[in-house]
Formats: sequence, C-alpha cells, structure tokens
Amino acid sequence: MKRTFKQLLTTLCSVSILVYAVFQLSLATDDSVETENTFYSVVNDIVNAECYVFRNESLIIQSADGARCYSAENGDKVFLGQELCVTYQDYSDADVQERINEINLQLAVLEQSNGSYFADLGRINENISDYMMEILYSVADGDLRAAKRQQSSLLVQMNRRQATVEENNNFFSDQIYALKQEKINLEGGLTGAKVYTTSPAAGYFYTEVDGYENVFSATMLEDLSLSDFERLISSNPQPAKNSNAIGKIAKSSKWYIAFVCPRREAAGFTKGNNYTVNFPYSETQLEMTLERSSGSGDGEKMMLVFSSHTLPRGFNFTRKQEISVVKSTVQGLKVRTTALRNQDGQVGVYVLSNNRVVFKTTEVLRESGGFYLVALPDENRHTVRSATKLSLHDTVILNGKNLYVGKVLQ
Repeated sequence: MKRTFKQLLTTLCSVSILVYAVFQLSLATDDSVETENTFYSVVNDIVNAECYVFRNESLIIQSADGARCYSAENGDKVFLGQELCVTYQDYSDADVQERINEINLQLAVLEQSNGSYFADLGRINENISDYMMEILYSVADGDLRAAKRQQSSLLVQMNRRQATVEENNNFFSDQIYALKQEKINLEGGLTGAKVYTTSPAAGYFYTEVDGYENVFSATMLEDLSLSDFERLISSNPQPAKNSNAIGKIAKSSKWYIAFVCPRREAAGFTKGNNYTVNFPYSETQLEMTLERSSGSGDGEKMMLVFSSHTLPRGFNFTRKQEISVVKSTVQGLKVRTTALRNQDGQVGVYVLSNNRVVFKTTEVLRESGGFYLVALPDENRHTVRSATKLSLHDTVILNGKNLYVGKVLQ
C-alpha cells in the first residue's frame, strides 16, 4: 500500500513538471500579435458660439397704402434710381403687374433663344447637361434662388437646341409676338393710381426688415467693447416698428459677426487671418477675417469680431444665430493609444515589416476616443514613407508578447 502511494505521487509530480514545461514553452514561442494599419486623418479645432450680425443698412420708406409688387428681389445688387417696387391702390392692378413681370421673364428667355439654328449642337448639349447638374447641386444645397436662375439658362439652351434641330432662325417669333401683345393689353388696363419706389443709392437690396437696423449696425460695432456688447445683447433691444418700410439697402457688401467665448477658446486666433465659419441656418460655409478681439476685465472672456464681403444668394442674415468657427486644422496619422510605446526615451510604435519587428518614432498631436493623431513624416506630402518615422499604411503592432526590435514573427 505504501509502495503504491509512493508510485502515484511520483507519477503526479512528473506530469505536473511536464505540463509546466509545455506551458512555459508555449509562452516563449507565442508569436500571435494584433495589428492595424495607420490611416490619414484630419481633425478640426472648432469653437461653437452664438453670434450677432452687424451691418450698415438704411430703411427704404414708402408711405403709400396698397398692394406692393416688387421689381427687385431679396439680395439683388441694385443701382441708384433703379425701380424696386410699385405700390397699387387697386389690388387687382397688382395681380396684373405680376403677370406682366412673368411675361417679361418669358420674353427674356425666348429672345435669347431665337436666331440659334446655326449653333453648335454638341456644345448646346454640353451646356444643357452642365446646367442640369448645377440645378441639382443648388437644390441639394437649399439654394432655390440659384436653381431658379439656372433654370432660365437651361430653358434658353433647350430652346436653342430645338431651333437648331428645326433649322429655323425665327422659331420662337410667333410666341414672342403673342406675349408682347398680351403685355400691351395688360398695361393698357392698368388704370388705378400707383406709386413707384426707386433705390436711393447703389447697393444690396433686401425686402426683409427686422427693426434692428439701427441697433446692430457696423458703425456701432467699431468702438464696441466686450462690456458694451454684453450690455447690448442682455438688454433685449426691441425692434423698431415701421410698416412703411418696403425694404432696406446696404451700400457696402461688408458685414460682421461678433460673439463672446472663453479666453482659452479664443487663444490661437490671429488678427487678420481668415477662418472657416459654418452657418447652420443657411447651410453655408464662409471664409471670414478676424477683425479684432476684446477682453474682459477679469480676463476670462473674449469678444471676437469677424468680417466678410461674401453675400451668398439666399443667405440667412438673422441677427442672432448659432455658428461654429474652425480655429485650426491638424492633419496626421491615426493610431490606437494602446500601440504607443517608449523605447530608450523615444516615443513610437512597433511596426511589422516583412515579418520583422521594427521601431518607428512618432510625435503625438492630439488624443481623442482611444486614438492618437500623430505627426506625418512630411506634413506637405502625407503619402511619403520613412524608414524611421511612422508612415501612412504602416502595419502597427497593437499588442503582443516578448516583442523586441529584430524579432521575426511567423
């Protein structure tokens, strides 16, 4: 019995030693690693804010009562003395004038279309295709006014194609004559009193009046301090009511936005530099110039003032609106934080190259969501590869056992 127990104990010890040896050997020879390729990425440093729009605008007053029929559209560039609006005391006359305006648009299209049968049909077809794409893009961007203008150009090209195919130089003459006769008859029926309103200056005409034209003016903004700006927006100024205003005119294309943000967010902005500003209300992105900045007494806040001469069609100039400003853009390679290592005082990662482990250095620029954005070997050419610095499409080792430079992995 005693001898049997001794044999059993010897057997168990031998098995345990064998299992342990096999386990240690497996650890020593385990070459399994997890890898991931680097990829190019761009990160924007964005400041979100609530801005106010400042602009020099003058109201255009027309005291006559009646139906208003606009000759100029919202946002049009107008010249001194240009007709902007006709006010009819007889409301039916306003309906007639609207029809006359429609006829004028149709005549403009048909007169451009006539005399085109000798045109290059191939070129016309290309123009039709281009205008159709532009209309689709304008609709997708929400700029229906631009789509409407392009629609007229598209109609001209389609009419020219028809005239060219028919080889008729005066293909639309009958339609033009009929529309002109209709216009003469309609104008002869306008018997009621009417008042014309013309532009008092050259500039940009807007039919929408919000009553803040004298409150948020560019002139006021020139000497406005941060404290003055905060008092202005916190006082909740009431819009001026003026039912006699048919619209307003801005003599200059220059306009401004102003907003307040924490000093730490304002750090990095440079006066005179251009920055990308996103306007969600208009689904528009504009390049604007930083005009100036002004700090608070306690140094915790900053007022930033940006300007632009760009006036996109259909842009929403609502006085108070949300914006986001791209302060800076950083490009680099994106790698997981678990891959970063420190070897001999240098920051870098293990990279698998031809089944061999190599170490490549890198510089961390940003960290976000479990990833590092690290520097490119050449910031001007992101596809450049380096033998010593982490490069695009390198196979980075995320984890593994007993890794060292020169190790060969099967």
